[in-house]
Amino acid sequence: MIARNRYQKEYIFRINKVIDYIDSHLDDKLSLGILADVASFSPYHFHRIFSAFTGETLNSFIKRLRIEKAASLLLNNPDIPVSDIAYTCGFNSNSVFCRAFKAYFKYNAQNYRQAMLDELSKNSQSNSKIDKLKINSNDYIRIVELTTKWRNLMKTNIEIKEMPALDLIYCRHKGQYDQIGKAYEKLFKWAGPRGLLNFPETKTATVYHDDPKVTDTDNVRQSACITVNKDVKPEGEFGKLHLPECKCAVGHFEIDVTEFEQAWNTMCLWVSESGYQPDDKNPYELYYADPEHHPENKFELDICIPVKPL
Repeated sequence: MIARNRYQKEYIFRINKVIDYIDSHLDDKLSLGILADVASFSPYHFHRIFSAFTGETLNSFIKRLRIEKAASLLLNNPDIPVSDIAYTCGFNSNSVFCRAFKAYFKYNAQNYRQAMLDELSKNSQSNSKIDKLKINSNDYIRIVELTTKWRNLMKTNIEIKEMPALDLIYCRHKGQYDQIGKAYEKLFKWAGPRGLLNFPETKTATVYHDDPKVTDTDNVRQSACITVNKDVKPEGEFGKLHLPECKCAVGHFEIDVTEFEQAWNTMCLWVSESGYQPDDKNPYELYYADPEHHPENKFELDICIPVKPL
């Protein structure tokens, strides 16, 4: 683990604060001045600092998130006009959005939507357009044929529920899903001495910030989190995240590490048959037991997908 001094931790804290702000204000004006103010850096230095810590320029980062959000909305809301999605994602004109989208995906927005909807309806990965469209064939919301075991779980273990608001402390992870354990290790090491793991009601949660259908795996962001019931001062890599109360499709699972993809596939196929569609909020996993404390060495968790009526 890289040792960081308190100054580096402060820089990371401020960059995370800006990223959280961008995530929740993609449809607003995001000028250098506004974001530098969020970070408490001068505009002159902030752009270079952001690039040094994230590997992307500020403008490229904002543009990528807006385009990827638009791609996700195109797929999950097939009846919403492209022009409406463009404005929802912070583009000031439909023509600017269309040029940016095609430059990123090599498809115009309408053709991208149709190609992907056709691809999903075929339930097939062979000879597909998926690679050309930046879709990972292992993404967790692919619709697939399910075994009897998973279809039975759909009938008994999934329901629409009002999920309470969650206050979380996070350590962010970017990249391969199976490497998020490193973020949890750092989070527990930080939270333990502060007494944040001593409450019986404390749970862990993984929050997903990007849609793996449209974001390259190396850029997919997850937050390794613990729930908190008191005000906690964030610092360095450890930030605060609030998930508002919302209606979710909630599936309860007891699975081993090899079954997460199938569990997510089960959830998303259930949603497609439920009369609901994914809402534009962060899906998450809420854990009740990890393999060390489970009699069969399995994860016990809820998969929670925010939804709205179809």
